[in-house]
Amino acid sequence: MINKRFIKNFLPYITLIGVIYVTLRSATWVRYDHRRHHVKTYSRDEIKAKGLDYAEPTSLEEEYEQMVKNQNLDAWEQKRVNRPWKEEPDQ
Repeated sequence: MINKRFIKNFLPYITLIGVIYVTLRSATWVRYDHRRHHVKTYSRDEIKAKGLDYAEPTSLEEEYEQMVKNQNLDAWEQKRVNRPWKEEPDQ
């Protein structure tokens, strides 16, 4: 009795879920596989051979040092943005 109920009610749903899972997995894999074949990656040597500009990656500390060196922080002045409303002047 229990075996007939299982086969009649539960087995079709489990089978349907399995078929949907396999179908969706293969459909999404085709999409990602198709995209992967269209993207071409180049090595550093290939980029240099083609004559494109390639800068070696720098660390965050080196970028900060370049930024500080290129900016004049002594001549910095705070500029106030005009507000759309009226303000009372500071005292």
